[in-house]
Amino acid sequence: MTPPLPARLALARAALLRHFGFPDFRPAQRRVVQSVLAGRDTLAVLPTGGGKSVCFQVPALVLDGLTVVVSPLLSLMQDQVEAGKRRGLAAAALNSAQDAESQRAVLDAVRQGTLKLLYVSPERLERLAGALGGQGVRVGLLAVDEAHCISEWGHDFRPSYRLLLAARIRLGRPPVVALTGSATPEVRQDIATSLRLGGARRWDLHLDSFDRPNLWFGVERVVTDRDRFRRLLEHLSPRRGTAIVYAPTRRTTEGLARSIHYAGFRCAAYHAGLDRERREEVLHRFLSGQLDVVTATSAFGMGIDKPDVRVVVHWMLPPTPESYYQEAGRAGRDGERSSCILLYAKGDAELHRRQLDVTFPAERVVELAWRDPARLASLPSNVRESVERLRKELDPEGGAPDWKRVRERRKRAANRISAMERYATTSRCRRSELLRYFGEHLRRCAGCDKHSSG
Repeated sequence: MTPPLPARLALARAALLRHFGFPDFRPAQRRVVQSVLAGRDTLAVLPTGGGKSVCFQVPALVLDGLTVVVSPLLSLMQDQVEAGKRRGLAAAALNSAQDAESQRAVLDAVRQGTLKLLYVSPERLERLAGALGGQGVRVGLLAVDEAHCISEWGHDFRPSYRLLLAARIRLGRPPVVALTGSATPEVRQDIATSLRLGGARRWDLHLDSFDRPNLWFGVERVVTDRDRFRRLLEHLSPRRGTAIVYAPTRRTTEGLARSIHYAGFRCAAYHAGLDRERREEVLHRFLSGQLDVVTATSAFGMGIDKPDVRVVVHWMLPPTPESYYQEAGRAGRDGERSSCILLYAKGDAELHRRQLDVTFPAERVVELAWRDPARLASLPSNVRESVERLRKELDPEGGAPDWKRVRERRKRAANRISAMERYATTSRCRRSELLRYFGEHLRRCAGCDKHSSG
């Protein structure tokens, strides 16, 4: 017999203390955990540093059955599983980096009921959902971590994100908790619709403030890469604490790491192209304070609990406010004053706009390539991939393609770039500009380069 909700909450608090060392949840966490333990579909938008993982890890220990966690990155899965095991959680991941024997061991543990948390990618879940149901595995909760990926990546990069509802149905329609650190009202609605939160029943939205008063936001205008690097070094200091420098490509992170090292800092690069041993080494040195600076792509930081990062610098303009806010928000998770700096040159946004022509090639180019294999073969490989993806989505063999949804997605992507450009060039409060994008009105600025520290 399932215990009443107050008893489940008491069990959750006991598990929080035993495994995480905290006597009670933060207020925002408590509201989310209560919804999850009540069996309601839940969407939680908590800013980076808000402790989102606790909102599904602790309920997993209380609820009957297996909690399946959909995670976007292999490195994030590995980090969360290893951190969970250190806390005594029965957690494992199932992914392509494992050999066949390791995958069998994880599946055996799932069938035997000895696992409470199973981390998978959306692509893996698409294949796994039917098998779990067929083997009698009861899934008590489906957690979608970094749920904004449903909207941001689902159509044009990872279509398996748009199939999570079908996987949920094959799992027996377990309750869902979707969590993200950044989502506009439009993205929140997209997440809710894609997962069919609530069905015909009530579902809960928990929206915490995006404003983190301990973070100071600033933008520095630069002209050349030499100027960029000089400004970057001005913000790096071992006395200030650990810094993360975000760059757009793996090659740039490697080059910056070498240059920062030669400038006298303990620095290493981190990106998904490194082998697992190297990533683990860099992560260990970062967490233990053996590095002053990590240069990284956006793959670094998700789910990693390093509370005392004092400076986050973006080497150039990111493509979306969502990605910028999540990455910048990895500073100051301990609540202490920290800085978020963007180095911006006038042409930065054009690089992202050119990428739109790769993700969304001109309609005439696509339709001609569909009809003529020679034209398709003449296109750059990344454009060919987009053409084939659009063929699967629009099914031109079944009739005239309807480009309406694709045009709308391109428009939204272009609007995100423009929003980042406005943030970088505004003459008004920088913090207000950022929070306004997420639908929040700021009454008083706690610190940006247009205002004092407050």
